[in-house]
Amino acid sequence: MRNDINNRQMMYILLITLTAITIISLPQTMAVAAGEGSWLTLILSSFIYAFSALMIVSLNKRFQGEVLFDYSKRLVGKVGSYVLGAFYAVYFLSISSYLCATMSNILVSNFFTRTPRWFVVLISIPFYGYAAYKGITSVGRLSEFYGVIYLVVTVSSFVLMFIQGDINNIRPLFIPQDTPSYLRAIKEAIPSFLGVEVLTLMPISGKDRKTAPKMAFLTVLGVGLFLVMTVESCIMMNGINEIKNQNNALIAAIRQIQIPALSFFERMDFMYLTVGFMGLFAAKTIVMLAALEYWCRLFPKVKRHFVVLVVMLAVFLTDLVLFNVNDLAGIYESIFLYAGNVSALVIPATLNILARAKRNVAQAG
Repeated sequence: MRNDINNRQMMYILLITLTAITIISLPQTMAVAAGEGSWLTLILSSFIYAFSALMIVSLNKRFQGEVLFDYSKRLVGKVGSYVLGAFYAVYFLSISSYLCATMSNILVSNFFTRTPRWFVVLISIPFYGYAAYKGITSVGRLSEFYGVIYLVVTVSSFVLMFIQGDINNIRPLFIPQDTPSYLRAIKEAIPSFLGVEVLTLMPISGKDRKTAPKMAFLTVLGVGLFLVMTVESCIMMNGINEIKNQNNALIAAIRQIQIPALSFFERMDFMYLTVGFMGLFAAKTIVMLAALEYWCRLFPKVKRHFVVLVVMLAVFLTDLVLFNVNDLAGIYESIFLYAGNVSALVIPATLNILARAKRNVAQAG
C-alpha cells in the first residue's frame, strides 16, 4: 500500500489545514490586532512558516521514504526519537480532541439545538477515524478532492466581495508609525499558520521529491495571500469597526453578497457553510491521521485498526471533559501557541542543523 503524497496533494493538505479552522474568526482577530495593516502582518507571518514548511519537507527529501520519527533516530538517537514521537502524538491527539469538541459546539448551537454534544462527537468520530485508517495517500486524495471545491467557492466569494465592497474601507493600507503594532500582531496571526507540522509524517512521492521543498514554501506563501484576501474582503464589505465586533466576521460579510442574476444564490453563506464544513471534515481527518501515524510508530507491534479504536476513544473521552471547560478556545490557543511553535519551528530547525552537521562531518571524514 502506498503511503506518500505528491506535490499537488501536499498543496491542498496545507491549504485545508491552515485555513479551514481559523478562517471564520481571523478577520475580527486581525482587525483588532493590526487594523488596516493586517495584510502586512499576515504576509510577514507567512514567510516565517513558509521556511518552517521548507525545513520539514527538506528533511523528508533528504531521508527518502521516511518521516520525522524514522530519521530522527539517526540524528538524536532512538530514545530521542521516541521522545519526539510521543510529543507529536500527544500534540496531534490534543488538537484532534479540541477540533471535535469545537465542531460539535458549532453544530449544536446553530443546527441541532436539542442534541447532546457528546452524541454529535460519538457519531462523527468514526468517519474521521475510518478516513485516517485508510492512510496518508488516501487522505491526500481526499484533501485534493475537497481542496478544489473549497478553493473555488472561497476565492469566488472573495472576488464578489471585492467587487461589491467599498475600497475606502481598507485605506490607508499602511501607516508607517503603526509598524510596531503590525509586528506585535504577528502573535495573533500565528494560530492561522500552525498546521505545517502535519508534513512531518508525510513522505513525498519519488517523482515530486526534488521540487517538494520549493512547492511547500510557495504554498504557505500562497496561503498567506489567501488569508489576506479573507481579511481585506471582509473589511471592504462591512468596515473595520463593525468587523471588530463580529466573532464570525467572514460569514457576516458573505451574507452581504448580492447576485441579482442568480436568485438561487441569495444566501451565499449557505453555500460557503456547506463547503466550509467539508473543509473542516478534511482538516480534522488530517489531524487525526497525524495522531494515528505517530501512535502507530510508537507501538509498531499493535495492529493499526486497534490503534485507531484507541485514538477514537481517547478523543471521545477527552471531549467529555472539554465540554465542561468555559474558555476552551482561550486555553487551547495559549497552549498551542507554544507547543505548536515547538513542533513547527523549533524541532524541524534543530533536526536540520543536526542533519547538516552530520553530513559535513561525514564529508570531512
